[in-house]
Amino acid sequence: MNGIRPQEILEIVRSVDASAAADGGQSPAVLATFISIGGSVFSRAGAMSVFSPAASDGGATIPVGELRGMLRQEIEAVAASGRPKLAVLELAEDDPVLGYGLGAPGKVEVLLEPVSEDLRRHISQLREALQRHEGAVCAVEIEGPELGRRSLYRPDDPLVRECYEEMSPELVEISQDGSIRRTFLCPVHPMGKALVFGSGPVAAALCRYLADMGFSVLAADPRPGRLKGADWRIAGVELLEGGWDQARIMVHPDEETSVVVLTRSYALDLETLQGALKSPASYIGLIGPQKRTQMLLAELSALEVRPRTGVLFAPAGLDIGAEAASETALAIAAEILAARSGRKGGRLSSRRQAPAGQARARIPGLILAAGPGTRFVGGHKLSAALEGRPVLRHVVENALASRLDPVIVVLGCEAEAGLKALAGLKDSRLRVVFNPLWEGGKASSLEVGLREVPHGASGAVKLLGDMPMVKPWLIDRVIDEFELSGRLAFPVYPGNQGSEGGYPLAIPRRLFGEIKALARENADEKAAREHWSEAVKIPLADGRTQADIDTAADLDLLVNAGGQT
Repeated sequence: MNGIRPQEILEIVRSVDASAAADGGQSPAVLATFISIGGSVFSRAGAMSVFSPAASDGGATIPVGELRGMLRQEIEAVAASGRPKLAVLELAEDDPVLGYGLGAPGKVEVLLEPVSEDLRRHISQLREALQRHEGAVCAVEIEGPELGRRSLYRPDDPLVRECYEEMSPELVEISQDGSIRRTFLCPVHPMGKALVFGSGPVAAALCRYLADMGFSVLAADPRPGRLKGADWRIAGVELLEGGWDQARIMVHPDEETSVVVLTRSYALDLETLQGALKSPASYIGLIGPQKRTQMLLAELSALEVRPRTGVLFAPAGLDIGAEAASETALAIAAEILAARSGRKGGRLSSRRQAPAGQARARIPGLILAAGPGTRFVGGHKLSAALEGRPVLRHVVENALASRLDPVIVVLGCEAEAGLKALAGLKDSRLRVVFNPLWEGGKASSLEVGLREVPHGASGAVKLLGDMPMVKPWLIDRVIDEFELSGRLAFPVYPGNQGSEGGYPLAIPRRLFGEIKALARENADEKAAREHWSEAVKIPLADGRTQADIDTAADLDLLVNAGGQT
């Protein structure tokens, strides 16, 4: 879950309102929005802070008096001029003053805006959308004739739908009248719905945590009089004296819904689980011993009700040594947040990060584009046009827009056409190699690519030249998981026979020898199957990003969908 969190918006609104009240509505406060670091937009893009000349009231407000150097100068200049500016700051290390949690040094682009009435109105509209539990995409021009112009889009607007669905901030550049116009798009997703079944201390504490994080929370228990008393007077939490069927009618569970079953009654747990497992909810948590859980699942299986992969968490909660009710609730709330963010909930200290001032380890990408594409009738399939550009160019541009370094393209059959498709790409990370044994299939091309992996690289990410829908956000997500775990990493999506593995495929160096020794077509995919249980699998809602082009009909489907399949 990338982009701005709902709670951040609410904190920004409070800080903006406080700064306006402190200065009679003529606040010289400045809003700083993080755009990119080292030229790349990643998960914390869109994070905001308010800088005020007055003392901090807490939250997202930072007193200007605490700042030093270029950042302070830039903020004071913007406050004095009343005009926005895109500032470029050099961070020698992760600067705690900005509060963005970037985790790496580099050149940081930050949009600085004086807090005007128009800006307050924009942020308030975003807050109102979140309070209705609706999402939005914030758009702000960061370079061009209308620098600082902000717009708010509905998630289903065709201009921003892909950005919202991918939950990934992005920069859009267009050339207009000889000048460059850059627009930053940042998706804002509501935290989703949470249904908590039960009325004990754990349920009450969990509802408080979830409401504080911005979830739309419903507490339900069909037993009369259970949801009463001081413990259940919780702001932002609705109460229902009823079970699953009544809760389903009230809440309409969707893919953004989390369900936690805490009734401690076998019969009620069974009834609630039966309904929850049939729903689209993406998280279903259950507390209790494993033996009890197995009995519940066995009864449900007899009713042909089975959990989908990666949905049921039993026992619920991260292992933090919880004993008290509030600790158990905290463990469950943390697990829900981790599941929504696609994280495992491990220690941050276990992440293998480069120290401040040290370059981040490079992960190379291998794009296999050497095959003849015999099933594609009507020319070289990787040169075929999709949205006005060759298929292969889409794949390479997506790779170059990610953190892959270098990006190694393996050409073979019709190499000249492949080179023509890449003409004009100017990026020092791009390398093109030739596989003279391309008739040996993808295995020979992969071996050529693996030979090009720089010494010291911990692994490589494999991509296919006929899969133009594998976007930069998915590549970076696979890189993140690979860097964290050091294991095979790839997305999985629902297929006809259950979960299917897809691309990108991150391959650790320790498996290079095994893949070469297999000496057969799709050797890396066989290795992935053999190491499936230990691999890091990134769940996708569907297989749209995995569309490949084998035939002219496949290309027509993508063309007719406008590249949005």
